[in-house]
Amino acid sequence: MKIIRRIFINILLFNFISFASDSPQLYHQQVEELAYNQFDQITCVVEAGSLQINSVKIFIRFEEGELFNEYSMVNDKGVYAFRIIPEMVRSDSFYYFITAEFSDYSIVAFPADNPEENPIIVPVVEPKRVARKIVVKDVEKIYCDLGRNIEKVSSVTIYTRYSDQERYSLTPMALSGGRFQYKMLPPSNNNQILFYYIMIKYMDHTLLSYPSNDFDNNPDYRVLQGRRM
Repeated sequence: MKIIRRIFINILLFNFISFASDSPQLYHQQVEELAYNQFDQITCVVEAGSLQINSVKIFIRFEEGELFNEYSMVNDKGVYAFRIIPEMVRSDSFYYFITAEFSDYSIVAFPADNPEENPIIVPVVEPKRVARKIVVKDVEKIYCDLGRNIEKVSSVTIYTRYSDQERYSLTPMALSGGRFQYKMLPPSNNNQILFYYIMIKYMDHTLLSYPSNDFDNNPDYRVLQGRRM
């Protein structure tokens, strides 16, 4: 990650000196919202005209007044992409802009007009997911048993909230005795409810959630509860 330095001087210079009909362009569909604790992706397409593309970068911050952090976007068959992982988003807003630099060191940006001062602002919303709920005083641990498929699994993450008013918090489930497990917090009262769902990530980067029909239809998969003594 780097802090912005010379980008905007170059953008202004490029706007004055580039009049060619095949001048570079950056096309981007603005993100409308991001879901808290979910994977997402920001993409763009760059047309370089007669030039070569040196780099395509996205600049991100999460709070008003923060400095932007710089990340390279990955070229996937002509579409430049940046993957947002759940750990990155921890506020109610997401600020970003995108730049492309070319072989003559000119730069185009989205938004085009002073992007550092006028970035795209995206609200971060709580996703509406089907979740299981259990009484906290009755259950000490939650187990995710994936049977023979465990070798294909990269990680298992449980998303929990102990109140309807909270956001979900994510916790990696620990592998122990051939199954993944999560130890619950002690109950704050006899009626406290835990809401949770589980995300399974495989080695090929595909995802499976619990609860879901796909999970229930796999005979090797089970989610179990360990009772409190």
